[in-house]
Amino acid sequence: MLRLRVLGPLGAEVAGTPVELGAPRQRAVLALLIAARGGVVPVDRMTDALWRGAPPAKAGVSLHAYLSNLRRSLEPGRPPRAPATVLVTVAPGYALRLAEDAVDAWRFETWVGRARTAPAEEARRLLAEALGWWRGPAFAEHADEEWAAAEVARLTGLYAEARELAVAADLRTGRAAQAAADAESLVRDAPLREEGWRLLALAHWACDRQADALAAVRRAGAVLRAELGCDPGPALREVEHAVLSGRLDVLRAAVPEPAAELTARTRAGLFVGRGRELRALAGAARAARDGGGLVLVTGAAGTGKSAFLDRAAARLREAGWRVVVGRCPEYEGAPPAWAWVEALGALAREVPPAGPEELTVLLREPESTAVPALDGEAGAGRFRMHRAFAAWLRAAASRAPLAVLLEDLHRADAETLALVEAAAAVTGVPLLTVAGYRPGEVGEHLLRTLAHLAPTAPYRIALGDLPLQDTVTLVTAVCGTPVDPATVAALAERTGGNPFYVLESARLLADEGALVAVSEVPQGVRDVLRGRLALLPAAARSVVQLTAVLGLEAEVALLVDAAEADEEQVLEGLDAALAADLLCEPGPGRVRFVHALVRDTVYADLSGARRSRLHARVARLLRHHRPGELAAVAHHFARSGSTAGTPLTFAT
Repeated sequence: MLRLRVLGPLGAEVAGTPVELGAPRQRAVLALLIAARGGVVPVDRMTDALWRGAPPAKAGVSLHAYLSNLRRSLEPGRPPRAPATVLVTVAPGYALRLAEDAVDAWRFETWVGRARTAPAEEARRLLAEALGWWRGPAFAEHADEEWAAAEVARLTGLYAEARELAVAADLRTGRAAQAAADAESLVRDAPLREEGWRLLALAHWACDRQADALAAVRRAGAVLRAELGCDPGPALREVEHAVLSGRLDVLRAAVPEPAAELTARTRAGLFVGRGRELRALAGAARAARDGGGLVLVTGAAGTGKSAFLDRAAARLREAGWRVVVGRCPEYEGAPPAWAWVEALGALAREVPPAGPEELTVLLREPESTAVPALDGEAGAGRFRMHRAFAAWLRAAASRAPLAVLLEDLHRADAETLALVEAAAAVTGVPLLTVAGYRPGEVGEHLLRTLAHLAPTAPYRIALGDLPLQDTVTLVTAVCGTPVDPATVAALAERTGGNPFYVLESARLLADEGALVAVSEVPQGVRDVLRGRLALLPAAARSVVQLTAVLGLEAEVALLVDAAEADEEQVLEGLDAALAADLLCEPGPGRVRFVHALVRDTVYADLSGARRSRLHARVARLLRHHRPGELAAVAHHFARSGSTAGTPLTFAT
């Protein structure tokens, strides 16, 4: 069976065996005929296209030779003098006669067309396979040729549409978190396509992240105005207005109600453990009834800070607290102090603030003006706003115990943090401020705020990984039936008990079975880890990559010797990776990945060339300095792909 590829480098296979397609101009003949999509290409047009408007006198002879060579390559079993059946002569030129599925571009177009009208789950399957056929830009070798321009543009647009359809299918099947990650990639690659921005906003909204949804719409507006001089279209504006007004019908058009309800039930039903931490927060709340208090909840990505704060909010409401919640948006574009705007908007309707104009503007629905005093105007205006803000919280808490929960403080802007400091200074009333953040992503502004808050002795709750029994409960809940203890133990070892990693691995176990679950990294986990790794400085990423080549655990001395950087750079990189909770120190002079999934993600993302070179470097180092470690040397030489120099004997 003949297969042709133009979604990336031009290629051909006959019965699974690659076919040599010849010199560049001969390859261009085949690409030109594929671009015609089965239509007849006249000889004059072919010669004009191949020689860019200046064909030589014997262009026809050369063209005939190219066609003959291609016919022999594409139909190697055709008897001599038998008529060609693939590359055929049709007056006044030539054409390809192939089945629709013989060319990846033609097959891709068909599958995308089927996905447009298919049920959501089938559409996801069709699009996942179709997008996997892309190995680079369409007609990569000939994308600059005038004859290819129209087909390249058409296929590129179809590729972008397919990616958008895939995100929409994820939303329709309740996979909002995956949709958000893929939509972010969409808008990065095609920032002028408004559909990608619309899907990103809807995905954030479906994940209960209204602030990020609004930020996405506003990022889109900024890009469109800067690049095209126009405002977002009606579809994007509709999403923005729907988020601001709480019109769920717009959300439900993308995420059907049953899927949204199932997601909510799943999140609620799979909250396990954290009894000790919840009791600690309840104790802090009881103490805060006498004069206020501050609780800082910390945990690495995936430890369930948001789920913990959701459960804590429910417990506080049951205990008689008025609870308001705000989230620091993940992306730029949200107004200053948005987390406070989100948290206190409802409170303002119940207990209107009696403060200066600056405070009123802060709490206004963020549709128009910026906050005057928050844009660096008069320091006096900002001071008045902070005083009025504190007085308003005091008045509200005097009426009924007030708990303010702020999520993702590591993303907070300077004004959000300034208001946290102002709230923490309110004493003598039952005002409880609870803020969660990732200690590995603390920036300069939050460091200053934490130093400012330290003298107030905030209550600290650190969320660690789940113990084995809670891991068993979570895996069993996802799978619906008891799971083999050995499999659960393997998942616990790979995930380290990180709740998000356990949840994603359990879903992989339920869908694909134990063999896949204990050997592969779930896509959601991979996306989160890639985001965390991207935050590291370049030196730290290099050290983490080298550590992954060495294994789950490594000696610092070996890392220093194997690195191409000097010792100080290696140690600085290790410090950054340790601070980001990607590595830990199991003993003196040793570092270890906090979870096997982290190591597997880093290692799998290395290119083959880089991986081979790093293995070869480690192998040479071990061979010369640690010749007794035969197994390790042989392992790294094998992984380097080198057949020369494999250490069979060593000098003594």
